Amino acid sequence: MHACRYYHDDSLPPEVREVLEEELYSVFHSPDAHSDPQPAGGPAMPDPLRATVRRLAGTVTFHALTTGNPRLAERVSHEAVHWVAHRWAELEEHDPFAAEETTLASAPSELAPLVGRALEQRPELRRLCDAVLRGLPPEPPPPDGRSAGPVDRPSGERSAIEARARVRLLRGAWRQRLESDRTHHRARLLGRALGGYVRELESLVPRLAERQEMVRDLYGSDDPLWDLDSGEWNDLPLDGLEATAAELERHPELVRLALILGRSRTVTERRTRTARVQEVHRRVVGIGKSEITGVTAGDDVTSLLASEAELLARPETEDLFYAKLAHKELLVLDYHRERVSELVVERPVAVTEEVVVGRGPVVLCVDTSGSMLGLPERIAKAIVLALARRLTVDRRRLEVIAFSTGTRSFTMVPDRVNLAALLAFLSGGFHGGTDLRPALEAALGALERDGWRYADVLVVSDFRVPKIADRFASRIRAQGRRGTLFHSLTVADSPVVDPLNLFDTSWLFDLKHGTIAANTLRPL
Repeated sequence: MHACRYYHDDSLPPEVREVLEEELYSVFHSPDAHSDPQPAGGPAMPDPLRATVRRLAGTVTFHALTTGNPRLAERVSHEAVHWVAHRWAELEEHDPFAAEETTLASAPSELAPLVGRALEQRPELRRLCDAVLRGLPPEPPPPDGRSAGPVDRPSGERSAIEARARVRLLRGAWRQRLESDRTHHRARLLGRALGGYVRELESLVPRLAERQEMVRDLYGSDDPLWDLDSGEWNDLPLDGLEATAAELERHPELVRLALILGRSRTVTERRTRTARVQEVHRRVVGIGKSEITGVTAGDDVTSLLASEAELLARPETEDLFYAKLAHKELLVLDYHRERVSELVVERPVAVTEEVVVGRGPVVLCVDTSGSMLGLPERIAKAIVLALARRLTVDRRRLEVIAFSTGTRSFTMVPDRVNLAALLAFLSGGFHGGTDLRPALEAALGALERDGWRYADVLVVSDFRVPKIADRFASRIRAQGRRGTLFHSLTVADSPVVDPLNLFDTSWLFDLKHGTIAANTLRPL
């Protein structure tokens, strides 16, 4: 049973929504599979609803795009809920069964009045009404085979039980007919609502599949596309992405430039961490005479060997015994007399070490003034796309600051891929004057935020800019001492002189030759 991962805020009846998504997903993802109208372990789904969805979904011609593509099939099924929910509210504004539902809920419990109401609302129940008025069919015998006849019950009690049974039978039959008619009515509504959506799918699914391929090519994954709100994928401006991707293929040196950016100089920093050190404390403990370990020379007469004790048995050797005793040369047993006790103690200590900082984020300042129109604009957009691809794969941050007379910016981080903002930038136009100072101010502000230390800053411009204030030079050098590198990519016919020495590295995209000199793209 398919379970949609997306949130629903529509007012569709739950059974309609579940049938709609489950059947559409099954038909789109596995068109040859037959859906079971009563899935084992799941809630019972009305068959007419399933049959309607399968019949309409089976008429589409784009199965080649959705078969075996679970994300696309799931998204199309999810979008169907929103489409149908919008149409459903209009179609089901008047409930033709509301009056009958009210009548059934308030019908009396007495048999005769209930029969009258039922015949008024459901003439097709006449035969059943006549039957319950004449008498109930005999009850089946109990499982143990014993007679359950009412002979032991008073006739009044038996009559009351039979009357209640007749009422339950009639109410149940009435409720069953009502629910059956409501299900078929919903199936007709679903067919009317879904039919228009299925026709829309013939044009929407190829476009969505195209966007899926483009986003996968951009990020290596199509997840950012599916994170968009319902219907937002349909408004993505892909023309700029396609044109920029084609430009990037014509200039592979821009991919190389994106590869070496991002803390392109080896940087180390001192970091303090807490380590646990084990200390072993040893103590010698005397244990007296323990196990025998061998024979040694000594004067312990309690541990004498038998051969030494024999010296005392004869007068001619008694003097020898006392002489050996005086010099501690008697052969005696040697014992294990002590043991070493060890106590292991752990204690935390602060350890300071030099750590090589990995590759980091990039702050990209892009000149979007009118002087960049033409090839410079296409190159600027291509380097944005190249960095977006590279840093997304590496799960690094990218801050894009577009500047002309003012600035606008967007951030791409691993857990929040700003796809809409990136595509809007690639599809936008360049116009206005040029003022680099607000861009440098924004870049320096970004470097002071958490997570942006040691970032590389790249400025892409034709550098037809007013004079840069000297105050930026000191702030840039201060960031440089913290490990930040500042680079420039000049898109012009000739390099621009940097009198303030703001940039650690300067590249030139030569408009005359349409490329960056290969020998300048070496690792920094």
